[in-house]
Amino acid sequence: MGGSPFSCECIMMMMMNRLVLTIACAVLLLSVSAQDKAKDPLTRFYGGVRVGFTASQISGDDLAGFHKVGAHAGLFVHHAIHPSGRLKLQLELDFTMKGSHSNMPKNQPSVNFYSLTLGYVEMPLMLVWTAGKWTLWGQAFQFELEVGPAFGVNVFSREREANGLIVGRPPFRWYELSGLAGISLMVADHHSVNVRYGNSFVPVRIPTWVYGRSVMKQFNSLITVSYCYQF
Repeated sequence: MGGSPFSCECIMMMMMNRLVLTIACAVLLLSVSAQDKAKDPLTRFYGGVRVGFTASQISGDDLAGFHKVGAHAGLFVHHAIHPSGRLKLQLELDFTMKGSHSNMPKNQPSVNFYSLTLGYVEMPLMLVWTAGKWTLWGQAFQFELEVGPAFGVNVFSREREANGLIVGRPPFRWYELSGLAGISLMVADHHSVNVRYGNSFVPVRIPTWVYGRSVMKQFNSLITVSYCYQF
């Protein structure tokens, strides 16, 4: 009997597309409702956008260092879970590029070139705590600490070497489970800068042997720097 015309990946992509639309609408609606400042902090929802870049690496590829630079963008909505408003939950929908890249000195032969590009649609759920204020150059800046898990879906992957695209390598998992931790600095009303570190919990690729070389259990590690605007 023939297989189903819809693979697991196709079904997941359809679900993610619906999720993207749902959260985008939620951010817009909740950000409008958040304009009522007379509400109690526990009834307010705020939305916003974030955009930035990533520096990443992947373990088990015989390379080291955060040499892969990629893009990061997303939407978020958060809600206070303490009457003081200092503790809140933040749900995000992000697109994040990860991977690995060889760090090639000028005198290194191009045959050693390697580049891996991975793209994920992620949903982090962050616990955010308004920790206090820093005073820099006589100006007080509010800062927040954050930590939480993230579930991601791999939407594309590409490996290249000096001779072009690499084919026949073990595929990457369609999903990723990771942990995130970071800090945000409020630089003005509605504007903040966020720095975040993330690492996957489970291997993003199943370990195997390819071309006489071990492909170890590979985990994504990345640093994300973002500008965030809250509506």
